[in-house]
Amino acid sequence: MDALTLRGIAMTHEMAQARPTARVGSKALIREINEALVLDVVRRRGTTSRAEITGVTGLSPATVTGISSRLVRDGLLIESEMLRGTGGRPARLIELGRDAVVAAGVRLSVDAVEVALVDLRGDVVATQRTLLSATDPESAADAVIAAVAAVQAQHPESSLRGISIALSGIVDRGRGVVRHSGALGWQDVPFARMVADRSGGRVVVDSLVNGFTAGLVLLDEGLAERDVIVVSVGASLGASILVRGRIHRGFRGAAGGFAHSALGDRTDGRPCHCGGAGCLETWSSAWGMGRELERRGLAPDLRDPAAREVLEEGGGQLGIAIANAVKMFGPEVVVLVLSPEVRQAGFEESCRRTLDREYAYGDGATPSFVIVTADSDVFARGAGYDMITELFTADRAESH
Repeated sequence: MDALTLRGIAMTHEMAQARPTARVGSKALIREINEALVLDVVRRRGTTSRAEITGVTGLSPATVTGISSRLVRDGLLIESEMLRGTGGRPARLIELGRDAVVAAGVRLSVDAVEVALVDLRGDVVATQRTLLSATDPESAADAVIAAVAAVQAQHPESSLRGISIALSGIVDRGRGVVRHSGALGWQDVPFARMVADRSGGRVVVDSLVNGFTAGLVLLDEGLAERDVIVVSVGASLGASILVRGRIHRGFRGAAGGFAHSALGDRTDGRPCHCGGAGCLETWSSAWGMGRELERRGLAPDLRDPAAREVLEEGGGQLGIAIANAVKMFGPEVVVLVLSPEVRQAGFEESCRRTLDREYAYGDGATPSFVIVTADSDVFARGAGYDMITELFTADRAESH
């Protein structure tokens, strides 16, 4: 899938207005904010002039000249062709650098560590996939460090901005704690600190679906000011909520953690790995549908025609859950991200049909509904985009 298939999600829009430049803080903070403003204008325009940056940001010409010169020296910007006008000295156009800074996006699953090294332009410059021999936190942290070192060795001329890890579960990104991951069997694991202690650099950890959504925001300008729900269906379920183009994580990262909610009575419901019963996870995740096939005496293969009924049930339950969330939040767009084994006709059709049926009652129009497939490395790339995005975000210092 090219660039997370994001360019295929067409959303017409007016380009978002430049971020406000005025903000109280230390000189270092103000410098970081102004650098982010300059970098973001260059990112949006591709190739631009210092005069255009001055006009868009409202910064003084001297400030833009000083910032851009520093960023060129650091390799974050590069000077390209000359811009010749009607008078005066010709000016140099500038664009984003390619080699100076990269970020390591990591997808951590139960059986592998996948790393994508991403440059400032969102291009993947190197990848690495390593099998995971054990899922305990200490072993997983060692495996992440080894995989990142291996992929960084493929691009030694660049400095590593940091490591961004995406995994299945509820994650408190601000504190770097995996609150719960049923797939990995973790509870309240300070995984960001564990990896940072080994790497000595910046490390963040987030849910898989938030990593994917970070890629959406970076690569699709149409999401800059939009309200969107992104729902991920793979081994587990997850959701990411965009409020005016910003990921809403909720208290301690709890936003989007709907996998262990139940649509009906839990009595005699399907048993879940969380210890409960009747969770949506047991109905609509690949794990839950596979277990249900086994309970019915069938092979846990969602591609088998015999799995059609279970897929339709799972898609229907997810459609109701999405409709409930959409009616409360009112997004413009719902993006459904399906792993290849789940992207079967029965699941998709049932989910879409149920969502439409739920909108037959009450007020409101059905939002745009987009379905994409999550290729094997899509979440690693998304995590890398999440780290790179900090350079273009004027309030990034708050998250450090």
